[in-house]
Amino acid sequence: MTRFATAALAAALLSTTALALPGLSNSAWAQENRLKTGSYAGITGGYLMTPDIDRDGGGHLERDNGYSFAGQYGYRFPNNLRLEGELGFGQIDNDRYHANGGSAGVGGETDQYSLTGAAYYDIATGTPLTPYLGGGAGIVHQRHDRPTATSNGSTLGGNDGNDTDFTAFGEVGVGYQVADGLEIVPSYRYQWINDGAQGLDDSTQHVARLGFRSWF
Repeated sequence: MTRFATAALAAALLSTTALALPGLSNSAWAQENRLKTGSYAGITGGYLMTPDIDRDGGGHLERDNGYSFAGQYGYRFPNNLRLEGELGFGQIDNDRYHANGGSAGVGGETDQYSLTGAAYYDIATGTPLTPYLGGGAGIVHQRHDRPTATSNGSTLGGNDGNDTDFTAFGEVGVGYQVADGLEIVPSYRYQWINDGAQGLDDSTQHVARLGFRSWF
């Protein structure tokens, strides 16, 4: 399902760009390719989709989907390259620990506080739609509240503490201009967090995002 959603989004972005090109001459395309430069600020809400986290020797931790909020500040250069800093918060609830053919309920949650930087390339189309792609990295401070869980003799230790971990992500999306200097920005982000512990692999998450961007 995730691979299908990613492929569909990428195809939609490519189609949008292709449809904008045929009606433009070379000189017109060169003119349209000059996107607005300058600073902007944004705010974004996200729906966190969390794959299971596998454990060495078998078993996995299942988590519920969560939510996130973030604020951004960035700058677009004349070559359509855009640099952006983001401060974010997210929350994910634990669900069940599966091992040895059984499962046990796991309570608690994880709060995520992130600080990241990213580089994106905006694709001019000569329309109100501006697809983009890129990625970034930074740190995530996670506050864990997970009790111990045992499934058919396999025990996953509790985690009640704080960790600060490296994170990296890739993102594709499209800005839609709804007014002068104002855009609605739907996007998809795949994020990895270097937080493996107690035999669990590093965690990943798929984030469906919707934001607003205001240009100065």
